Amino acid sequence: MMKIVFLSELKWRYLRTRKQQLVRCFPKEWQILFAEPYTVGRENFLSRRQENNVTYITVPYFKNFPQTGLQKLLLVPPVRAGVILANACWLWIVLQKSGFRRPEVVVVSNIYYAPILRLLFGKTPVIYDCNDDHLAFPMTPPWARRYFSSLCRRADRIVCCSQTLKKNIAAGHRHKTLLIGNGVDAGLFTPPATIPREMQNLPQPILLYVGALSEWIDMALLQRVAEAHPGKSLVLIGPAAPAVRPALDRLVQMPNVRFLGEMSHDRIPQYLAAAEVCLMPFIKNALTAVLNPNKLYEYFAAGKAVVSVDVSPEVRAYQNEIFLADDHESFVRQIDAAVAAGSSATAPEQAARRRQLARANDWQEKAAEFRALIESLTKNNRHEYHLSSLKKSHG
Repeated sequence: MMKIVFLSELKWRYLRTRKQQLVRCFPKEWQILFAEPYTVGRENFLSRRQENNVTYITVPYFKNFPQTGLQKLLLVPPVRAGVILANACWLWIVLQKSGFRRPEVVVVSNIYYAPILRLLFGKTPVIYDCNDDHLAFPMTPPWARRYFSSLCRRADRIVCCSQTLKKNIAAGHRHKTLLIGNGVDAGLFTPPATIPREMQNLPQPILLYVGALSEWIDMALLQRVAEAHPGKSLVLIGPAAPAVRPALDRLVQMPNVRFLGEMSHDRIPQYLAAAEVCLMPFIKNALTAVLNPNKLYEYFAAGKAVVSVDVSPEVRAYQNEIFLADDHESFVRQIDAAVAAGSSATAPEQAARRRQLARANDWQEKAAEFRALIESLTKNNRHEYHLSSLKKSHG
């Protein structure tokens, strides 16, 4: 049995992202402690909850705060040190009570845990799962760069989900990097799927976006899509961040736009089955330049045509399978091209090819790579511990 502590920047019961997908594919006999951040406006669990072999709990530790007052407060080093020490104590108690005081491996995707690693986990092997450019997020504090550098130094291995993220790692740490891309639970999206009632009577064709509506989504582009395609239905599914709410409120006033909000991951295939074209309307910036989007593989698994902004090498790698756009007007035109392709004689063949691409990126395969890495680190750690014990016993 393996015990693993996962220090995450996202909540366990948020959208099913890379973290939850990998953990769900780990062996059932492995025990996982998943420490999630406190998030205003979402359900927080200050006592432990259980889901199969995963124990998850909210630790009120920062990643970054949208509140200006808290940002300014954390700029003061003694205040920040106090927060770190308080949360180190909090997490230590959680580790003691949950039986994870001596885990085999610590996996970190929240860069702000860097100082706590030194306090609590000694020589325990650490994997940094680098799945975003965390320094490119809006309102990232200036001191975050030190935490990122510290985590890269402490990590035994750095797993990146895209080639661009690997290149962002400082040259002195690149020998520790490993590429494990994102993927999809391909079997979940295998047709046929029941079409939900709210999708059945919408004007066809349906243009669908699934995922978080956040600062990296081009809301102005979605507005332009709705304006340019009044005879088509634009459907949006996912949680909406406060920063995009005003733009979303304006967008849903249009007669051909539907916002269905956040929903269970297991229901998404039903909505994809009703769509003709799936969208990736990203803003082009440093944050999206490193993307290897989970949703691309989910769209592929459903066999759907995809229109995307050309944001990253991982998206560009599928330029023969998707419809790429450089700006708003080309995005609008590519939607027409995607709809036309869906009506062509080769449409079934294209859909089958997309599903094959999804199966090649199944989460089971990605998790197997991650599992092999964990097992190699723990084997090496046990070997080093054995040698150390032998040296001590022989004086």
